[in-house]
Amino acid sequence: MRRWVLSKKDTKLFIRKLAQAYRGYSPEYNKVEIVITDNIKVYLIDSIPAFIELREDLVPHLMYLLKKGYNWLPALVVDEGAVQPISKGADLMRPGIVEVLGSFMASDIVVILEPTRRLPIAVHKAIIDSEELASMEKGRVTKRLHYVGDRYWRMFFH
Repeated sequence: MRRWVLSKKDTKLFIRKLAQAYRGYSPEYNKVEIVITDNIKVYLIDSIPAFIELREDLVPHLMYLLKKGYNWLPALVVDEGAVQPISKGADLMRPGIVEVLGSFMASDIVVILEPTRRLPIAVHKAIIDSEELASMEKGRVTKRLHYVGDRYWRMFFH
């Protein structure tokens, strides 16, 4: 495992990249670090795992969403029956969605919330637009990127 603090210049570039990827998001930070292990690159903001670099995407880490909030992301609240499959890495199907918070386009990053306390349980990439969702009765809506207990989670929490 390699870990180092980003320079001020690289931190500004990283924050600018985040602002382009997530409209309206501007993190508060003192220090941004990178951790690389097993070809996985994770950005830490003030020592909290914050973003996973997956291909061209910067995917929010669930620990960051739990600690700092997710109001800058569109969210899908799932029913009780969908919580366990989603927590084990399943993609999200239309029947499991009970509420849509915010709007999104196909290929946007969305956070999946459990229904009672509205805690984030997964981060997915949308396959369809939020407007299409209302007319759907069944089918896949999002594709999994990160969920509790996956390798990105276990990097920091064994």
